[in-house]
Amino acid sequence: MPHSKVVSCLVGGGLSVDAGLPDSVELAGKFKLYLQELASDSKNREAKSQLDLLYFLLGGIRFQRARHGIDPDQPINIEQVATAALRLKHRREDPLAPYVASWNEKIAEFEVEEAGALDRFIEVIFARLKDWLATPKREKIDYINRIGDLHREDTQVAIFTLNYDLLIETAFANAHRNLVNGFENGQWNPHLFDGVDAMRLYKLHGSLDWVDDEMHGVCSLHYDRHPRAEDFEANAAPLLIFGTDSKLTGKDPFLTLVYAFAEQLRTTNVLLVIGYSFSDPYINEIIAQRMRDNLPLRLIIVSPHAGHLKESKPFLENSPRVATIDLKALPALNNGLVRDEVARLVEETLQEAPF
Repeated sequence: MPHSKVVSCLVGGGLSVDAGLPDSVELAGKFKLYLQELASDSKNREAKSQLDLLYFLLGGIRFQRARHGIDPDQPINIEQVATAALRLKHRREDPLAPYVASWNEKIAEFEVEEAGALDRFIEVIFARLKDWLATPKREKIDYINRIGDLHREDTQVAIFTLNYDLLIETAFANAHRNLVNGFENGQWNPHLFDGVDAMRLYKLHGSLDWVDDEMHGVCSLHYDRHPRAEDFEANAAPLLIFGTDSKLTGKDPFLTLVYAFAEQLRTTNVLLVIGYSFSDPYINEIIAQRMRDNLPLRLIIVSPHAGHLKESKPFLENSPRVATIDLKALPALNNGLVRDEVARLVEETLQEAPF
């Protein structure tokens, strides 16, 4: 029977928090504490230098906020720290670089003290992310399988995640659910998404098990594992992107993934948003555009702050097409609220008379 109902799911950090993983703000705090502990050893000069660099980046982020009239004491997350480091690393490639008379002298000091200071700083962030976002035990992530329950004979489900962790892949593998993520024999192939009946997973910001190898291209180390992974996995950094500018990169697989999200929402009946704080402008713009040109589209926001999130964005506020479930992901999925609300709104869209 062909699919007659289309459900998309947009997943943010709130889904993984219920499994015990830290959110992006907690990751920044853990990273600071990690460097502080290392730097407490007076002999560890590298750690002291990295801690000084972190303090410099945090100060710059807060100063920039203050310049724009934003509360500088708002929490800073790990993506903001990584983005600042990456932009400073590539600052000479910025189109505005020729018009900058001089960069902050502190940047030059860091680079004089330690060659490749910014590179090493970013490497440490990536290494810590792999440890701190390690997949918990099976029982901790079973609730994620309730998303898979939405995929039925007449209902097509696509999951778009902003998370780097492997919780969705692992939970579905544990339950023996078929999930297409664009990798076959460990190699990226976007055509794998074409015309499949299985659930599809699009990792918009990359994954802890992806690497970009010079010889083999974009590969997966786990789901599913590249046959030559042992040749290059030891020193390979995970393929992740941070920050709005980076997320709009034209590099594959990210360009393909963002395009898939925008196109999927053209035919989606219901967009289920779980644990996403609506803090990514380019994601918000895609949703706002599709709400304008796909009039049957309905949204469900699942978050302990769902009502506040709806009121915080003009394209959501006061819209009768946006429903809210003010719960964390785990109880909302496990108690059937998500399933029932998705079913109700899908039927509502199908009963609407065409314009």
